[in-house]
Amino acid sequence: MVSRKEWGAEAVGCSTQLILPVDFLVIHHITRLECHDQMVCSQRLRELQTHHIHNNSWCDIAYNFLVGDDGRVYEGIGWNVQGWHTQGYRNISLGFAFFGTKEDHSFPGHSPNLAALSAMEGLISYAVQKGCLSSRYFQPLLVKEENCLVSPQKAGPKKACPRAVIRSDWEARESHCPEMNLPAKYVIIIHTSGRTCNVSDECRRVVRDTQSFFMDRLDTCDTGYNFLVGQDGAIYEGTGWNVQGSHTAGYNDIALGIAFMGTFTGTPPNAAALEAAQSLIQCAVDKRYLTPNYLLVGQSDVENTLSPGKALYSIIKTWPHFKH
Repeated sequence: MVSRKEWGAEAVGCSTQLILPVDFLVIHHITRLECHDQMVCSQRLRELQTHHIHNNSWCDIAYNFLVGDDGRVYEGIGWNVQGWHTQGYRNISLGFAFFGTKEDHSFPGHSPNLAALSAMEGLISYAVQKGCLSSRYFQPLLVKEENCLVSPQKAGPKKACPRAVIRSDWEARESHCPEMNLPAKYVIIIHTSGRTCNVSDECRRVVRDTQSFFMDRLDTCDTGYNFLVGQDGAIYEGTGWNVQGSHTAGYNDIALGIAFMGTFTGTPPNAAALEAAQSLIQCAVDKRYLTPNYLLVGQSDVENTLSPGKALYSIIKTWPHFKH
């Protein structure tokens, strides 16, 4: 392992401690920072640390450890300190990163070589043996690609979202829930497993009953979903863009939970509902509530559940950004 002193780290540091062992491991990639020997990797690491501190205003380099194509492990902020690598996971995970990535279009076909892959495997094994990473650790599906050499693009104009039935229109109860970490990284598609609805008045009753079920039976702070979709083709505001739902443990702060009202095991939602949900997702990207390289998953992909039902799942598998 190449220590911070050996690669010439700037004499700064983060002070917020991790509580070990952590339950999550997040592996990242950093585009256009390939390196194949210790001298070049050390230089790349110094550049990355400078970018993180002076451009991003972070307290140090974002990652706990990094791996180069030279097969060496480079100490980032180390085992005991929280990094800035992943919103929502900084205090409960270790962040490891490869220099370079196969997604880098400047280097088509490139992926970590065997030496780097072996070094990463060894690092993970050592983390478990050292007691820094739980032996039953999870690797959540996360979108993380960093390219510190590309100039930020000017944001385009925000587009109007499809009209949603707001909370006051369906007579929502007052609530106070934690805020989202925006932009969200995931869209999680769900079905409510309850009754469906085809007209506006009926759908409003279903949305109210859903909120009551979550708050009164499950003791949550509000309804479970950011948005709900009816067979009337309308979108119903749940907790909305800025507030967490309580739909999927471990993802509520970084995922938009979109729930189709009903059970869709044998029969899928109708075309109007499916189109409304897809328009909502595109709106989320346009309005910067959802990162452009988001992942779309069914709830069953990240939790032990039958939701969103086989019929609906077979449809969302064809949607952009789907990840099993």
